[in-house]
Amino acid sequence: MWKNAIAAIKNNDKDWIFKHQSEFSKFFISENVKPTGKLSTEALQAHYQEKLFKLFLPENYNGLALPLTKGAKIIENASILDSNWGWLLGIGVGGAYFADYCEPKTAQKFFSPPEALVAGSGKPTSSIEKQGSNFLISGEWNYCSGSEQASLFTAVVQKNNKITAFILPTKLGKIKKDWNAIGLPLTCSHTIVAKKAIIPNHYFFDLEKAPRQNKYPISSYSFLAFAMACFAPVISGITQGLCAEIEKFIAQKKDTWQKHQPQRYSYLVEKMDTFQQKQAELILHFYTNLDKSWKNHLNNKENNEEEVINSGRALADFNYSEVGKIIPQLGMQVLHKTNIIQQKYQDLQTAYQHMIFRNYL
Repeated sequence: MWKNAIAAIKNNDKDWIFKHQSEFSKFFISENVKPTGKLSTEALQAHYQEKLFKLFLPENYNGLALPLTKGAKIIENASILDSNWGWLLGIGVGGAYFADYCEPKTAQKFFSPPEALVAGSGKPTSSIEKQGSNFLISGEWNYCSGSEQASLFTAVVQKNNKITAFILPTKLGKIKKDWNAIGLPLTCSHTIVAKKAIIPNHYFFDLEKAPRQNKYPISSYSFLAFAMACFAPVISGITQGLCAEIEKFIAQKKDTWQKHQPQRYSYLVEKMDTFQQKQAELILHFYTNLDKSWKNHLNNKENNEEEVINSGRALADFNYSEVGKIIPQLGMQVLHKTNIIQQKYQDLQTAYQHMIFRNYL
């Protein structure tokens, strides 16, 4: 099923996606070999062959170097089919941003292989000490999505009184299997642990310095706008998948509700119609801003990062808040832990918890 699913998300084949959504979710579960997620060898090979974790990686690292809007749409489509899949792609492709910040040989070593896939965290909960020309690093970094299938970890440490990022080879890090959130259960978003891992100086990279120039200049694009390009489509896709299930549920209840609660049925049909119209407007607005921003960046113009960030947050905020108003109207049945609507709603809650969607100003 991987071949057809990957073709559908790449070709934006919405008919196939919505027709096979339920079937694919069951298939995706069966393709994981661990309870909290780890894709099978066959599944990973399908991803490597199609370079699904390299959507935004420059061609000199064997990446696809896609326009941001095209890659974002692939992530969104995967999220419709299965929330976990969309999240893993959104997280997995994000590591491409670091490649041109690393030293050239280090970047080629870790980002060029077919199986290159980053999992990491940005919380500096660690210690560091000098040992000759190397450094000994100990620490824990949590919420590292995709950790079970990553080919390299990235983390941060306080080095010379400055927060600095570094590559932690997977053989030097252990996975603490502690992912236990209410949603996205198959994303293996575990904690990574290192104990006096020997890290050479050329494994460190500084995101405050200018990256190397590249004809596909992803590393010089706004980090927050790039993150939004990876995560807003996940929220959009999860919500579209959730709405498809809600519409099926309403259709199943149609005869009963029209007979006994006609106002309830009419309310929900109208509510869903209004919601989806507004959602489509916000999706279009986000992709329009993203497309404009990326093209401006390619032409060395102002990249309008605030427009991308704000429209991405507006899209996510709307999806989360409005779906939260619809769910209670569906009744007790959707509260069951095994109910697909409840499961997708919890996936949405978990994805929306990401800090990229917070704005405290």
